[in-house]
Amino acid sequence: MKKFIFLAFFLACNAFAAAPSAQETDLASYLPLLQAPSRTDAQNARVLNLFASSSSPETIFASGASLVRITPPPAQEGRLFNILIKDSNVLKKTFAAVILTAMGGMHEELAPLLQDAASSQDHAVRAYAASAYTILNPEGSPYRDEIVNLYIYDPAFAQRAMNLLAKDEKSTLKNLKEAAKSADAQVRAAAAQWLGDLQTQDAAKQLLKMAKTEQNDQAAAAVASALAKNSQWTQQAVIKELKTNYNKKPAATYALALGLMAGQAVEDIRQGLGSTNLNIRINSARAAAYMAALLASADAALYTRDKEFDSSLLKSLIAQLNDMVKKDSAPVKVYADGALKQMAKLM
Repeated sequence: MKKFIFLAFFLACNAFAAAPSAQETDLASYLPLLQAPSRTDAQNARVLNLFASSSSPETIFASGASLVRITPPPAQEGRLFNILIKDSNVLKKTFAAVILTAMGGMHEELAPLLQDAASSQDHAVRAYAASAYTILNPEGSPYRDEIVNLYIYDPAFAQRAMNLLAKDEKSTLKNLKEAAKSADAQVRAAAAQWLGDLQTQDAAKQLLKMAKTEQNDQAAAAVASALAKNSQWTQQAVIKELKTNYNKKPAATYALALGLMAGQAVEDIRQGLGSTNLNIRINSARAAAYMAALLASADAALYTRDKEFDSSLLKSLIAQLNDMVKKDSAPVKVYADGALKQMAKLM
């Protein structure tokens, strides 16, 4: 099942799709070290060596992003400046500047390089460079959306930059609301994820507003995940929206959000399956399918504390869904059958 939380090492993981050259260190073997929650100085030195010696864009990005998250000790500043001065690889120079900024040094001489990189065509590079530039020059920084976008890759570094751009929680929320209107779907997805992590009623209201209009798959999935995380404020509103025309994109967003709420939403789905409204029956069956797929996946622990218990609750809907497959209208039968096929994976 597709993950609806965007991990900091998203690009690093996807980099393995292409095999490294004969000269390139196998990035896959470094992944546990790059993703580790903490490292010793010796381990960090290994990551820095990988970063400094690589010519692969994927490896430079993965190791560079990891060094932003867990910075090298101050003694390594000289080596990073050496890369800036002598290395011709623009991506490596950019990440060296970002790492130096993440280490806490206010090196104003890095600003022009970071500002140039903030106009990169690459989402991730632009996000890292713009956030580092904002840390160096927070006054009047034009990079709100890029900082929000960084939340997908590195929430802590994004928050650090945002803290300089927005002086309080109210200002942060305002920035996220504005980013939620971006023409860039990835920025909207990042804004949704960040709003979901705020765990506030005001943020939840914004997510419900986004769900009504979002048409992009990635952003809609992020909105649904965030709604599920904030179920104390969103569950009843999501249930009411199951009446949305099942052919419309928001209907899938609401159904996914309810499905990701796992066991606490089973009774609401049961009631929806018995509704006289066709859209509610279809969207409830769709939510059951999403829930089954979630509970059968490796991501279940992200959304439920008791996978087996929630699975048993969900399976209590099987008889009702079987009855719908036999007796309901053709469109409903399709979704009820789809839910049953997903539930079969839980057996």
